[in-house]
Amino acid sequence: MNSLQQLYFQAIMKQQELQKIKQEEQVIRQNKEIIKQQQLLTLLQQPDSKADQNQTWPLIEIQNRITQYFQQQVLRRETVVIRDQIENHLPLFLNVLGNLILHGLDQIKGEGSYIGILKSQILNYPMNITMSNSLFKTLALLLRTSLVEFDKDQTKDKKCINMKYFSQFLLFRDDFSDIFFNTLYQYQISANKQVSQQLSFYSLYQLITKNTEDVWSTFIFKFLSQQQKELSKEQFLVQFNQYIVLMNNFFMKSNLIFDIVENIVKQTAQIHNDAIFQEYLLIMGDFKAVTQDFLKKAIALYFDDTNNFIDLSEFTLRTKKIHNQMNSSILYILPTLFQLESHMIDVTQKNVKQEVAPVKNSSNYYLKMIEKLKNKCVYNGEEICNCKKCQCIRRNRNSANESQRKKREALEKIGPLRDSFEELKKKVRRVENENENLRQLLTNVFQHPQVSKLASTFIEPLTKIISDADPGIASYEC
Repeated sequence: MNSLQQLYFQAIMKQQELQKIKQEEQVIRQNKEIIKQQQLLTLLQQPDSKADQNQTWPLIEIQNRITQYFQQQVLRRETVVIRDQIENHLPLFLNVLGNLILHGLDQIKGEGSYIGILKSQILNYPMNITMSNSLFKTLALLLRTSLVEFDKDQTKDKKCINMKYFSQFLLFRDDFSDIFFNTLYQYQISANKQVSQQLSFYSLYQLITKNTEDVWSTFIFKFLSQQQKELSKEQFLVQFNQYIVLMNNFFMKSNLIFDIVENIVKQTAQIHNDAIFQEYLLIMGDFKAVTQDFLKKAIALYFDDTNNFIDLSEFTLRTKKIHNQMNSSILYILPTLFQLESHMIDVTQKNVKQEVAPVKNSSNYYLKMIEKLKNKCVYNGEEICNCKKCQCIRRNRNSANESQRKKREALEKIGPLRDSFEELKKKVRRVENENENLRQLLTNVFQHPQVSKLASTFIEPLTKIISDADPGIASYEC
């Protein structure tokens, strides 16, 4: 187990301890809240209570009634037919949510004047719409099960809105709807001091338009810190790895853009969205290329020995820095996909006239590239992943390490032989030097006048001796 894995498991243990403490604190808060509610109920049940029986319902009560209506529609598997009442230009998914809420208001009996005022506010300022957790999850379930459609009489003379892709939209998916709500919700206090968690249209719209870089940084910070004011080193480790697993599953399984690419491969020019498909490929490739090296560098940049906590402002600055250093925006993948899918829905939901001039369809290329990237695991053989691809990488890596080990052992064994060989080469060089000196000496001797006169008496016998020598010597020399 390497140091990063040890750090990760230590972070999990510490995070579990912190989670246990948080749960205990939550139980204490809930008990206090129950006591307060019991005290309030006692006061309301007193005979001299001056509660106004005609006061308007609080917003959370209206949301609960709308939620109950839509829950019954889901249980009955009845399709909800809505009318397009919102004239403001909104992303299509917000338009559908807004019209669903208006449709739910129309089903509420009683408080007609107050409901009318509320509808007027929604029509004039749709960005002020908020949804409780139960209402949002119910609307997401309704769209996920394809139980919503627009009134055909209203849209017959207009462009017909197709709802089939809403069931796969990131915001409404079962594995992401809770993440978006828990990350984006804000507390709202009603007139009667009721506190509720609300997801606003404005927050979703800001995430789509991304007017400032801080919007996405804030979203990721709240996601990693679980809506806390500070993010700890241990929590970052745990949440980041969960984030990687979540996004890896997203790319490996069916999703909105992949299905659109797959469905239009056989088409020629009806839907041609190369810019969106290219962006999707870049996001997917960026994610698949990043391994645990990103986590190591991120930890070193976000935290140090004296700083185990980081706030939103520091997180924003350092996130930009690490993305620039690594030429990667891995932390922004979730909001980027949310933005991209929203654009995709806006483009594909309205039927347009087929282009007169056919365009070369490159969707087949994107399908092949997506399939290729799907087979690449983001962990690249790390022990944390046990998929077939990582197992194969680890086997090849272990085989290469084993080959290097055997090579080192062989080199260690031939080490003494190499030393002996070097010594032998040194001896050969010494003998060669001695022979060269002897040859030079004999040459000088035979060049002497007295010796040259006597040379004929012993050179011929010597030549004969050499010629009669064992022929094996010559073959050996060859």
